[in-house]
Amino acid sequence: MQNTQATTGQTRDRRLHPRITAPERSLIAMSADYSRLPYNLADISEGGMAFLYLKDRPLFLTQNHMDIYLDKVLEIARLPVLIIADIKHKEYSTLKRRCSVQFGKMTETQRMQLKTFIAHHTVTTAPSV
Repeated sequence: MQNTQATTGQTRDRRLHPRITAPERSLIAMSADYSRLPYNLADISEGGMAFLYLKDRPLFLTQNHMDIYLDKVLEIARLPVLIIADIKHKEYSTLKRRCSVQFGKMTETQRMQLKTFIAHHTVTTAPSV
């Protein structure tokens, strides 16, 4: 994977794809784990996504696949993910965290669904975090 580096002030952004703010009504969940609450999708790109959740400790993913929902409708199933960062969200209470994941190898169908989701449902460019 090719890394691109842009310097913005003192922040270095190594993302290959720009992050786009997700619609407020989009959620993500662990694939096939119906007992867990879904998380709020914060932003997304063709290379990964970030989501917000309430917990005092970082997530421990028992599986490495997540689903994306919009208005309670499954949009993309079983996206392969790898946690890149899981930090306390500086703008909120100590219990709110932001987890960033990178997508793994997707099927062609997943890749097309992701591009469609980004093209039709995202709103603005998200700030780098």
